[in-house]
Amino acid sequence: MFTGLVWVEFFFMFVVMMLIAVPRTKIIQFLPVGAIGGFGLSLLLNALLVTVLGWWRFNFANIFSLAGIPIFITLAWTPVVIIYSYYLDFVKSFNRVISYILGFSLATGLFVHWLAAGGFITYLKWNSLYTFVLAFILYSPVTYYLLKTRNLLPNSKSE
Repeated sequence: MFTGLVWVEFFFMFVVMMLIAVPRTKIIQFLPVGAIGGFGLSLLLNALLVTVLGWWRFNFANIFSLAGIPIFITLAWTPVVIIYSYYLDFVKSFNRVISYILGFSLATGLFVHWLAAGGFITYLKWNSLYTFVLAFILYSPVTYYLLKTRNLLPNSKSE
């Protein structure tokens, strides 16, 4: 893998996963949520946590970077949030919604941990556990928004 294009490769990997896992009509339906909750939020967080606070840095930044933040890794969160949004429809109880958020948060934490272990990012004032906690905090309002706008909020007493 050519390290100069690694972030582009990650983006296309997630796009292919989305195209395989989510029907086309649902991709279009969830594109605004993916763009805001994926790309927008990722860009905002990276601008704050990387550029301003310096909590981690991206290695192999190239011409597709802005202030040391690879644009394609921020774009990669759009298909991730679309996949998340689509499969959330199949989660019906409160406990399962919490488990779903925890599962995606764990997957996010493990992916970012793999990025750090592989030398793609360098933690400066950050670690993988923080990523898991941050992911849970961020997936929670996205989940609430999705369930609320589709009138799918589960009953906390249901199983």
